[in-house]
Amino acid sequence: MGDISFGATVNMLKDAGAGAGEAQLAIANNIANVNTPAFKRTDVTFKEALAAELPRYDDSTDLAMVTDDPKQIPGGPNFEAQPFSVTSTLDDTQQMRVDGSNVDVDQEMAKLSINSAYSQTMSTLLSTQYTRIREAIQEKA
Repeated sequence: MGDISFGATVNMLKDAGAGAGEAQLAIANNIANVNTPAFKRTDVTFKEALAAELPRYDDSTDLAMVTDDPKQIPGGPNFEAQPFSVTSTLDDTQQMRVDGSNVDVDQEMAKLSINSAYSQTMSTLLSTQYTRIREAIQEKA
């Protein structure tokens, strides 16, 4: 039995949270190894993969589904989402320190703060989506 899907928005928010979690681990590892000689920091990219999940309606030859009631959801052409993947890369740029490490703790702390806020936002949005689904199931207005 496969995973239950609650729609593209929920899947995308779930993947955004997972990507932010991976980024948080990489940033925390960079900070933990700030005094390790010759340590090279790691970057995690996931927002490009997240953007690939968004449906694109580029084909102007497709006809949109016609709706006759504002409560109906308009349909679009079928879109096959790309699989989500997080990419880790080793940053081997010039070291900033005498010991050969290229970790700048101030930059890492700023990235940690930004990523933390991003993760909290995605979590809040996902919670809101689940609340909406719950209300739809219970038929609350």
